[in-house]
Amino acid sequence: MKISEAYGKVIIDGFEFYGQLEENKFCSQCKSNLVYYEKFDTYFCPKCNSWTESKCSDSHCKYCPNRPEYPLPLK
Repeated sequence: MKISEAYGKVIIDGFEFYGQLEENKFCSQCKSNLVYYEKFDTYFCPKCNSWTESKCSDSHCKYCPNRPEYPLPLK
């Protein structure tokens, strides 16, 4: 898996989005660095392809209702 950052975006195996690679936050399962995904205002583990937080129950939330099941496209 190739991960890079440029101009406020993260690129993971060609998939590009606004966010940042976190230097001091790690996945509780695999210990990989977490990535912040700006569009959904939450963190995920690129290695596990899983969100670190569940969706909230706020019906007016602008992030959670549109958040996909997995952060990265499935291969």
